[in-house]
Amino acid sequence: IYILKNMLVKLLFIFSIIFTIHNNAFTKLLEEENNFLSTQFNGQIPKKKRLIIKKDTKVLLQKIMGDKYNKRIFSYWKKDNSTIWILNSIGKYKPITAGFIIQDCKIKSSHVLVYREQIGYEIKYPNFLLQFTDAELNSSMDLNIRVDNISGATLSVNSMERMAKTSLLLNNLSDENTCNKN
Repeated sequence: IYILKNMLVKLLFIFSIIFTIHNNAFTKLLEEENNFLSTQFNGQIPKKKRLIIKKDTKVLLQKIMGDKYNKRIFSYWKKDNSTIWILNSIGKYKPITAGFIIQDCKIKSSHVLVYREQIGYEIKYPNFLLQFTDAELNSSMDLNIRVDNISGATLSVNSMERMAKTSLLLNNLSDENTCNKN
């Protein structure tokens, strides 16, 4: 019984450490999102909206993000003619959190909110992110612009491209979309 009790105490200790680390990471993510939204909306963050992907449009999303991508509910914020999408995509090993501001059916600006990888951090720099400005999604679900790669950051660059395409697709699918409505 003593050995069992000792093992239980160790397991509880390990779970408490994991919970604390996970909770701190989640808090940091929320802080980054709130700071980003507050900056973009001049301190007046509009109410969060949700977009639920139906089965027929899930195929379009998987064409961009990959066949195993199963996320179905996306949050976004809309004010005037700007929509902000905050998305996550795996770089090499860890997720990258990025925000995309869509205006007039084009990416107005892109921002890396949280970068968790050890290498490839150059995608956070304005010179790289400016490449996405005015990008649109064409009929074959590709960006109408060419994004220059960064040596040593290919997977992170690909991840940003996928998220840019996804933000434009989600914007087109949202109720607020005026791009393709007749």
